[in-house]
Amino acid sequence: MQTHPQTAQQTVQQAAAPGRSARRIGVLFIGSPLFASAAAQELTDQAEAFLATLGDTPGFTVAPQVASDRASLARALELLALPALDGLVVQMATFAGAELLHELVAAIGPRDLPLALWALEERDEIVSNSLCGVQLWMSTLQRLRRRPVFLLGNPYDAHTGPQLRAFAAAARAASAIAGARIALVGAHADWFTNLAVDPVVLHRRLGCTLVHTSLPKFMAACLQSPAPTAEDVARWADVAFDGGDEAARRQTVAATYARLRAGLDSLQADAVALRDWPEILYAEAFKGTWSALGELSERAVPIAPEGDVMGAVTALAVRAFDPASLPFLTDISGIDRENDHLVTWHYGVSPRLAVGPRRIDDIMKQETFAPRPGPMTLIRLSLQADERLRLFVTEGRIEARRSSANRTAGLFTPQRAPAPALMRRFVEEGFEHHVTAVHGSWAAAAERLAWLLRAELVHV
Repeated sequence: MQTHPQTAQQTVQQAAAPGRSARRIGVLFIGSPLFASAAAQELTDQAEAFLATLGDTPGFTVAPQVASDRASLARALELLALPALDGLVVQMATFAGAELLHELVAAIGPRDLPLALWALEERDEIVSNSLCGVQLWMSTLQRLRRRPVFLLGNPYDAHTGPQLRAFAAAARAASAIAGARIALVGAHADWFTNLAVDPVVLHRRLGCTLVHTSLPKFMAACLQSPAPTAEDVARWADVAFDGGDEAARRQTVAATYARLRAGLDSLQADAVALRDWPEILYAEAFKGTWSALGELSERAVPIAPEGDVMGAVTALAVRAFDPASLPFLTDISGIDRENDHLVTWHYGVSPRLAVGPRRIDDIMKQETFAPRPGPMTLIRLSLQADERLRLFVTEGRIEARRSSANRTAGLFTPQRAPAPALMRRFVEEGFEHHVTAVHGSWAAAAERLAWLLRAELVHV
């Protein structure tokens, strides 16, 4: 049974990560009493109407009036519920000096709240002087060690909406990372030394806490699970099993799914890095682990296999870009120069992304299906021991033509650079061998996230 993508989106949205509520981006309008208040309010009303056309995903909350003095700023911030925001867009409705800037910084406090400064474009006559005001605020905020994103455009301009959406996605991601609990179950896979992360460096650089759980403790929690439900078993209703006795094999993999679900439920975490092989994969009680992990990947708490901590952090960021997305870790395992594509290849991918039949091999290790074609983004956050943070991103598309490889293998055609050049840059930059793949075009959001996190951007 192939599930419609919208069903998967609803599933992800219904499962909430611990302590997380709907993420909101505030919009604050700043004006000066030296400029006509009626004109400033007109610009504000126009911007508010425009923001309403961008849909629900950005989650904008708009201050109803222009803040022009300390009292009106305090009222606006109270109405926005500033402490609960995941990002704040400050539109300069008119030029304003730094008095309200300092008030705003004091109200935010020590928190590194993602900020954006929005300047209006005046192409001839200067009425608001908004652009100059944003320059003053940007240079002042950077001197105060804040790092706002710069937005430029008028409401309803074609280039304005994408900028706001990219910032909103990046702000949600930055706020999801800050203070996140990343569960590491076991350790990274044997001799995958490049996946090792120092928990102190992780906390200092990103504010994440690494919560370490031993494999025996996790597996013991798994084994406390009840028997799988009929609904659990039905997840494999239309999967073909090699080796015969499909009903028994369906029951077996559903039991593994229920056990892993119980283990994951025992972790209080926002993302999970799981050492899944060899201990879990080859255990008698966990047959079909990789297929079960694919089904579990639709839950709100992302799972990174092979104990990949930064893969889990990256998946957490991507899920914040779009809560309905289904990110998955993948290797880049092949290249076709003639057809200019890479081969992405891994396991633990949600079958909600499958096109065509699903098949599990006779030893119940490998599940094979083709991923849905269309636009795709590959992303990787990488943290070095010296606290240097980097972000790799590339956009392209998964082709409709199927790969002959097993597992979930896709033919990825890059958008900006030829496949050999992309791989040379990725390898020579020393990025780890996993990337997080997500359907859609998210490079602009990734660029803004790199800026907010003060990360080195590698956009190929």
